[in-house]
Amino acid sequence: MTDPINAKPRVSVVVPVFNGGSGLEKCLAAIFASSYPVFECILVDDGSTDGMAKSATEQFGVHLIQLEEQSGPARARNQGAAQARGDILFFTDADVMIHPDALQQAVAALQSEPDISAVFGSYDDQPDHPSFLSQYRNLLHHWVHQTSSEEATTFWTGCGAIYRDVFINMNGFSEKFERPSIEDIELGMRMREAGYRIRLEKTLLATHMKHWSMRGVIKTDVFQRGVPWMLLLLSSQQLNSDLNLGYRARIATALAGLLGLLLVVLPLTGHALALVPAAAFLLGASAGSWFLNASGRNRMVIPLALAVVPPLLCYALAPDAMALLPLALILAIALTHLGFYRYVAGKRNIAFAIAVVPVHLVFFLCCAVSIPIALAKHYSVFR
Repeated sequence: MTDPINAKPRVSVVVPVFNGGSGLEKCLAAIFASSYPVFECILVDDGSTDGMAKSATEQFGVHLIQLEEQSGPARARNQGAAQARGDILFFTDADVMIHPDALQQAVAALQSEPDISAVFGSYDDQPDHPSFLSQYRNLLHHWVHQTSSEEATTFWTGCGAIYRDVFINMNGFSEKFERPSIEDIELGMRMREAGYRIRLEKTLLATHMKHWSMRGVIKTDVFQRGVPWMLLLLSSQQLNSDLNLGYRARIATALAGLLGLLLVVLPLTGHALALVPAAAFLLGASAGSWFLNASGRNRMVIPLALAVVPPLLCYALAPDAMALLPLALILAIALTHLGFYRYVAGKRNIAFAIAVVPVHLVFFLCCAVSIPIALAKHYSVFR
C-alpha cells in the first residue's frame, strides 16, 4: 500500500531474532531513527529465551510475532512477511544497525528503474565490535560488496529490500534452511532464474555488531556458507562470479586446497620440518595484531620483522628446499587479494594488514575444505 499523504510506498522492516541480547535494542533504535517517514517494524522472535524481544516491543512499539520454537531465520522472515502491510519488505538482522538513510536508499534504488525487483547493500567499514577478528570479517564483507558488480545474481538479508509481491511470487525463503545459512543467496538465485533484476546498491549501508570468534568463523564458513553454497551450485548447475565467487576467490581457494594437501603430504614424505618456516611466518604475522594501536612508521617495523625474521631463522636452522613450497603458496594466495590488503592497510594500518594474512588464509582453507564435503554430500544424494 502507498501512503496517500506522502505518496511514498510503505516499507515493512522485518527483523528475525534469537536471543538477541542488548544488541536488539540498538538494532531497533537504528530502525526507528530512520529518515524515511512511512514504515512499520515487525520483530519475529524465533523461540528466544532471553526475554529481550518482549522488552524491546514494549519500548519501541514494534509488531511482535513469537514463534514457539527456534526454526531458523528463513521461516521467521517468512512469518514476518506474511503479516507485513507494506509494498516493500526490508530485511535486516538483530545484530545490525541500519544507517538513518537506509530505507530511503532502498526505496530510491527500487524505483530508479522499473524492472528492479530487489536491492541490497553492505556493512559499512566501521563495525561495532573492536576485536581484530570482528574488524577483519567486517572489512572483508565491505570490500567484497563494494568491489562487486551492481548487477547482482544473489540477495542479502543483512540490509536488503524486495517488493512484497515479488517475494510472494517467489514463495519467500526456502525453509529447508533451519539455521542461519544461505537462504538469501538461494532466493536471489531463484529470482534471477525467474527473470527478476537485483541491484547491489553500494551506498546502502549498515553497521554490524557481531563479535566473531575463530570457532564461529570456521563453523560459519564451512557448514553454514561453504558447503550449502557449493551444494546449491551443484544442484542448480550454475557458477556465477558474484561476490565471493569471483575469479580471484576461485584461484585463492584452489591454491589453499594445494596448501592443505601439502600439510598432509610433507609429513608423510619425511619433510615435516619443511612446514616450520610457514608456521613461523603465520604466527609472526598474527602477532602483528598486538601492535594495532601503535602509531608512527618506526613502530611498523615490529610487525614487519615478526612476519619476516622467524621464517628466515627457521629455514636457516633447518634448511629444506621443500619449505619454499608452502611459503610460495601462502604468498600466491595473498597476491590474489593484494587489493584487499591495500584497502585494509588504508583503512587501519600496515600492522593490521599483515595480521590479516593468516586469518584470510583460514577463510580460503575453509572454502577449499567445503568443496569435497559438498561433493560427497551431493553425489551421495544423487547416487
